Amino acid sequence: AEQEALGAEARRFGDLLQGPFPDTYPGLVRKTLLLLRWAAARCPAAPFLLKADDDVFVNLPALTSYLAGGRHPRRLYLGRVHWWVRPDRDPRGRHHVPVA
Repeated sequence: AEQEALGAEARRFGDLLQGPFPDTYPGLVRKTLLLLRWAAARCPAAPFLLKADDDVFVNLPALTSYLAGGRHPRRLYLGRVHWWVRPDRDPRGRHHVPVA
């Protein structure tokens, strides 16, 4: 029933993007790649793409000021990189990364 409702929503408004994988924290990389592929195919002229989770603060004045300045490479990824952090191999952990 839920999938039927989602299908009806997608047909009516065309505002859903759904991938063939569960929406779980470990699936976040696949979800992000799905979004990037969709955006590249459907919005090739878009100068910027913002992907943020509901628990992320985006400083829009700082971001728009930076982007409007034009002093950035054509392909730019802004985010936080965790250097020298080992993957969490505990399958019970929130940030679990399987060996595969």
